Amino acid sequence: MPAPLAWSVWRMRRKWARRIRKDLALSASPTLQEAIDAVAARRGRPVKLIVEPLPIRVSGYCAQGEAADYIHVDAHASALLQYQVVCHELIHLFRGHTPEAHGTLDDETAEALFGTISPDVVRLVLGRDRYDEDAELEAEIIGTVLLQCLDLSQSGNEALTASLEAGRTGV
Repeated sequence: MPAPLAWSVWRMRRKWARRIRKDLALSASPTLQEAIDAVAARRGRPVKLIVEPLPIRVSGYCAQGEAADYIHVDAHASALLQYQVVCHELIHLFRGHTPEAHGTLDDETAEALFGTISPDVVRLVLGRDRYDEDAELEAEIIGTVLLQCLDLSQSGNEALTASLEAGRTGV
């Protein structure tokens, strides 16, 4: 029999997993693509996955638009980290997290992420670049539980891995 703390953590994770699947209307063992589709349906706009080389220490981020939402993932990250990043960013989108009003994107980061676009234009378009600590903690915890809910063995995930490599969804 597991230790009482381990048992409590297991039960809590199981409860959260059921809640996530229920809130997103997911099957008992969904694919990542199903989770992406569920968040897109809930938000009423597509969630587009962009896999590209990102600056060192940036494994991914999301940009919320009026017509679509974009999840950017580092092309050089391991497959598991890519899945974790997508789940983390999906939770930001699903929970309706908005970046902090007082966060600003510095010139170096703006240039690294958006190359030829002026940092001032990037700040004007994006406005903000980070979430408060509670939103980050929520996205990390729930995103991890979401990742644990996914059936990564299904053949559809092979196509999603290819999509991660190609930089688009469409499974």
